[in-house]
Amino acid sequence: MPHTCENCGEIFETLAKLRLHDCPVEQEAAEQKRREREWEEFDAWIRKLEHEEATAVKRKASDELVDALERAVDGDHEAVLQVLAQYERHLSEEWENYEDGHYWGFHDVFFGPVVDGLETAVSTEGWPLLLDVLEAYWPENSFEFERYPEHEPFDREETDDYDQFPHISHVLTTVAGKQVVRTRRTDGVAAIPAGALDYQLRFHRHPGDESPWIDSMSYGWGIEHPEHPVRENIEMLVRGQYDLWASTAIEHAFHANQHATASLLEDVFEEEIVADPGLLFRPIGAIEHGYYPDTSGHWGWETLYPEFTETGFDWDTDVQERLRTVVEECGFAAQLSDDWAFADLLL
Repeated sequence: MPHTCENCGEIFETLAKLRLHDCPVEQEAAEQKRREREWEEFDAWIRKLEHEEATAVKRKASDELVDALERAVDGDHEAVLQVLAQYERHLSEEWENYEDGHYWGFHDVFFGPVVDGLETAVSTEGWPLLLDVLEAYWPENSFEFERYPEHEPFDREETDDYDQFPHISHVLTTVAGKQVVRTRRTDGVAAIPAGALDYQLRFHRHPGDESPWIDSMSYGWGIEHPEHPVRENIEMLVRGQYDLWASTAIEHAFHANQHATASLLEDVFEEEIVADPGLLFRPIGAIEHGYYPDTSGHWGWETLYPEFTETGFDWDTDVQERLRTVVEECGFAAQLSDDWAFADLLL
């Protein structure tokens, strides 16, 4: 009588042939188990390295840093300044000994706690304290906006050197960005200090691809500021091919003021200065999908961005029509289906 393999369904004349055949389903299951085992072993190896790195960093961290950090998190605002100074010192030393040091290990271990310590102080002392801190650790880079229109199309954007930015800039752009959001939410855009926006803007030239570069893109929350030309500056960044930074800044700006941000997109496309339309339309698709803007891992999304509900982002009908017109008139809609929606803009 014939015998059927329960896994692949192949039929054999004898039981021996059934037992000896190379069942493709069983082979695939075995291969899947092998891949899962390799991944588990790799994941365990990574966690072991991270544990060893964290242990080495904690042993190397000075008592001054650790003690000051404990006091700062407990509400000792004077200790915050000591934390920042000690953290900057440690990172500077590790940077000088980059090959054999623990520069990124110090980032991983102390980034979150130092943010918490500074935010605890800022929650009480407000912008005066934070602005003093930003001034003390102000980047040394400079740039000339008037030169950006001379940028050759599709050339790589210009960046500055790492040593022009204090090592704790990742902490400061994070805390400053979150404070900008809170201030606009509670007191309006005019209550945001122009100096905080000046600070965030400088990091569009940071050479890294993580924080502080990412968190500085919260600059978009200053759109329509009465003393700082956020819209005009983002337009200039598009001219200078800083499209990725500008794109995420625009995504933040949509959460702050969707009408003003729609006007910004209309302007840059009317000026015909956009090298990568898909990159500037990406924020619309990301918002439609309910995604938060790219930032470091130390943002309180639920409190900073409460507008993502079960019904989705509350687009104004007029804004939707204006954005659809921009997408269609620039020719980008030709890449989409005839019945395209905002969600399709996240290519």
